[in-house]
Amino acid sequence: MSKKKDTPYYIGLAIIIIIFGYFAVTNVVHYINKDKVVDSNRSEDRIPVADKFLKKFNKVPDFQFVNQDGDTITNQDLLGKVYVIDFFFTTCPTICTPMSMNMSKINKELENYKDFRTVSITIDPDNDTPEVLKEYAKKYNANENWLFLTGDQEATYKLSREGFNAYVAESANEDIRFEHSGNFALVDRNGFIRSRKVKIDEENENWIYHYNGVQENDIPAQIQEIIEDAETLLNK
Repeated sequence: MSKKKDTPYYIGLAIIIIIFGYFAVTNVVHYINKDKVVDSNRSEDRIPVADKFLKKFNKVPDFQFVNQDGDTITNQDLLGKVYVIDFFFTTCPTICTPMSMNMSKINKELENYKDFRTVSITIDPDNDTPEVLKEYAKKYNANENWLFLTGDQEATYKLSREGFNAYVAESANEDIRFEHSGNFALVDRNGFIRSRKVKIDEENENWIYHYNGVQENDIPAQIQEIIEDAETLLNK
């Protein structure tokens, strides 16, 4: 075959190569872009669930108390930590025992997280001294991450009512002495109260501010829910 006759063959082959190359490059670009979109979507999925599904409420106001070891603890000491908090008193004849049992479960379940704390503040500081709190802590096998706090009663009531929207009052019943909420609150690393949305019926959901810390009136405690949400914040 002469060189002249070969020329159209090579030209045709070159055209085929160019066309093939064009489609190959186009497909590669398409898949690269597709991967970028997938990565982008995955990045969206990696946005912490806390930012998407745990509502941010008010910031916890300043407080200062003393723990079971006699050390001063403030809200500033808890910044950078995720914590679950409740209000109780050691001589409570009603809901405090199951509340503390449930706090113990939370404390145990999340004990491997160095940035997690459980915080129990007494509403009876006249009786619940650091020494009394230390003995109470032993009853529930509290580790060093569980803070039992005591301090000025007026400041405690104000923190409970205004900081956590949690009911607390002295009782007219001398046997009970105090009335208080059985709820737990979840606080994030920046000191904001956080919580989830729950179903109120088949069609509706509602944001909750507290988690049920104890079963009351056939309403179950939300211990697993608060553990899951605390883990979400801890893994952020």
